[in-house]
Amino acid sequence: MIEALQQPFIQRALAAAVIAGFLLPLMGSYLVPKKLALLGDASSHVAFAALAITTLLGLSNSLIPYLAPALAVYIILTMMNRFKISGDQALAVFLAMGAATASIALSLGARVNLNAILFGSVLLVSDEDVLAGGVVAAVVGPFVALNFGKTVIYTMSEELAKIRGVNVKFYQVFLAVAAGLAIVSGIKVAGVLLVTALVAIPTAAASLVAGSFKKSVILSVSMGIVSTLTGVVLSYYTGITPGAASVLVLLSALMASAVMWRLRLRI
Repeated sequence: MIEALQQPFIQRALAAAVIAGFLLPLMGSYLVPKKLALLGDASSHVAFAALAITTLLGLSNSLIPYLAPALAVYIILTMMNRFKISGDQALAVFLAMGAATASIALSLGARVNLNAILFGSVLLVSDEDVLAGGVVAAVVGPFVALNFGKTVIYTMSEELAKIRGVNVKFYQVFLAVAAGLAIVSGIKVAGVLLVTALVAIPTAAASLVAGSFKKSVILSVSMGIVSTLTGVVLSYYTGITPGAASVLVLLSALMASAVMWRLRLRI
C-alpha cells in the first residue's frame, strides 16, 4: 500500500474519494427525505452530456460540467415547486435529455472513455477535479454545520420552515447547487451509473440505526468515505471499477444496518 500511495494518480483518486464520500451522502441526507434520491441519476446524466459536449468542442477544462448539473437540479426543483410537476416526471425529462445529448455528442466524435465515465476510474481524476471538489466541500460542509437546524426544518417541511422565518428560496437554491456540484465531484470516482448509490444507500443504511437526524448524517457520511476509499484501494489491486467496489461496500453496510434494525439496536 505504501508503494500505491506514492503514485500521483492514486493520491488524486484517494483525495477525490474522500470528497465524494463526504459530499454525496451529506446531500443524500437532504434529498432522500424529499424523495429526490434519483436526482443524482438525472444530474449525473446531465453532467455526462456536459462532459461529452465539452470534449467534442475542445473545452475540457471549462466549468460547464460543473455548472450544468447544478443548473439542472435547480430547474427540476423549480418545475416541481412552481409548476407542480411531479418529481418523477421532472427527473425523467432531464435523465432522458442528458442521455440523448451525450449520445449525440458521442456520435459526432466526442472522445470519452465510456467505461471510466459510466463506472468510475482511478485514472480519470485530475488535479483540477480534486481542487474543485475540495472547494465545494470546504463551502458546503461548514455551511451545513452552521445552519444545521434551518436545513433540517427546510428538508422536513417547507411550510414549517416559512413559519419559522427560514428563507426557503435561499436554501432551495443553495442545496440545489450543492447537490449538482456534489454529483460532478463523485462522477470521476463512482461513475455516472453508480453515483446515485452514494446519495441514497448511506442515507438509507444510517436511517435504520441512527437515533437522530444529526447522527444519521454523521453515520451516512462516514459510510460514504469508507466505501469510496475502499473502492479506490480495491480498484488499484484488483482492477475492478472503484464505483462498483464502493457500491458493494455500501450494500454490505446496508445489510448490517438491516440486521441491527431487526435486533432493535440503535446508535
